[in-house]
Amino acid sequence: MNNFSGKSTVQEIKARFDQDVERFSNLETGQATTIDATFSMELIVDSIIAHSPNLKTVLDIGCGAGNYTLKLLSKKTPLDCTLLDLSRPMLDRAYARVTAINTGNTTLVQGDVRTVALEENHYCTIMAAAVLHHYVTIKIGKRYLQSYINY
Repeated sequence: MNNFSGKSTVQEIKARFDQDVERFSNLETGQATTIDATFSMELIVDSIIAHSPNLKTVLDIGCGAGNYTLKLLSKKTPLDCTLLDLSRPMLDRAYARVTAINTGNTTLVQGDVRTVALEENHYCTIMAAAVLHHYVTIKIGKRYLQSYINY
């Protein structure tokens, strides 16, 4: 049996990201601790556009400073964006950056995806980059996302 007791708590994750906004605010480098972060962002965004050319709504879970949403908006705008993160400083930075280039609606939600109220069957796509590993298992993380997607 796997021992997941070494996982950070939601409060520990929030506290860490509240203090780390600058490191996650560089669109050119992306998440510096992830190998090929900018290339991964490009691939993910291109896949989203290819799969959903009529994309209108996006949910960015663990949006951080908004890099993935910004990359998506560089290829498709306007979009109605819901930005979800534990960290208010991250959300504030993401909001400032996204609203500077997007004329669609931008909604901020602070909290844990497992406990916040989100509209079901609403989003054309959901992005959750570098988030699901914070859950006990990927399967549990996916379970929380499935009801929000509108295929």
